[in-house]
Amino acid sequence: MTSAGFVIPTAPQFDFRVTVFSHGWLMLAPFSWDGDSGALQYVYQTDSGAVQRLLMREAADGVRVDLPDCRSPSPQMEAEFSLAAKRILNIDWDLCAFYAAMRAHEGYDWLETERKGRILISPNLWEDLVKVLLTTNCAWAQSVNMSRRLRRLGAARPSLEDCQAFPSPGSIAAMDVDELAAAARAGYRSAYLHDLARKIAEGEIDLDAWLALDSDGLFKAVKSLKGFGDYAAGTIARMYGHFDKVAIDTACRAMYAARHNGGVKGGDKEIQAHYQRFGRWRGLVMWMDVMRHYGD
Repeated sequence: MTSAGFVIPTAPQFDFRVTVFSHGWLMLAPFSWDGDSGALQYVYQTDSGAVQRLLMREAADGVRVDLPDCRSPSPQMEAEFSLAAKRILNIDWDLCAFYAAMRAHEGYDWLETERKGRILISPNLWEDLVKVLLTTNCAWAQSVNMSRRLRRLGAARPSLEDCQAFPSPGSIAAMDVDELAAAARAGYRSAYLHDLARKIAEGEIDLDAWLALDSDGLFKAVKSLKGFGDYAAGTIARMYGHFDKVAIDTACRAMYAARHNGGVKGGDKEIQAHYQRFGRWRGLVMWMDVMRHYGD
């Protein structure tokens, strides 16, 4: 079968590889990265329930999206795939104001030069909430494994081995909590995950409405969830274009000590104070510092 595909135009400030490597999401299923071909794969479940692979690559005039499981998508399907890819790569973000603001801060010219600042996310807020929950209070390897096990609960493409989409809130809510805990092996997070899925499935939470909230509104909404604190709420805010929250975790503390405090561990209030000078961009600057410290 000859696969279909299309190109999404991007602004000159966009860099495909920099975006893909903006944090560890490319390692969390159903994402996967092929370094040889330079392709980011995401296994996507369409609104109609079909499971399709999206292969995203850098192109001369934008981002090339190939659909290896789809020969001739309808205009509606292509529009859905295009929207998913744009969300994943945050293609519509305009970072011109960010770069202009950072020119006033010595030592941060690399942000504009290297076209840093864009962040890889999932095509929906539900998946990002789950993955942020899976990164709390554990080693990164555990997060990767929990995400892989959870993905196995999603809809599959029968013709392909290990080709499963991320599970929907409804599918998780339909499971017994103990059943979910045994399958995901996510420890205490399983109960929080099930509670979130149930609230979404039953209409108690409207994540589409959350996307229209301002920074404070989204931060408070995420913090209202069981198992989600300042770190999780700040991380979600940053991923969705609100950069005035500094989400502090172990990686942030280690970076701050090494890069800004002579190797001495600083308290969270000290870290917050350090980044205050960057105004509404402080959360994004902090994350770019973290990624640069760990070698992107």
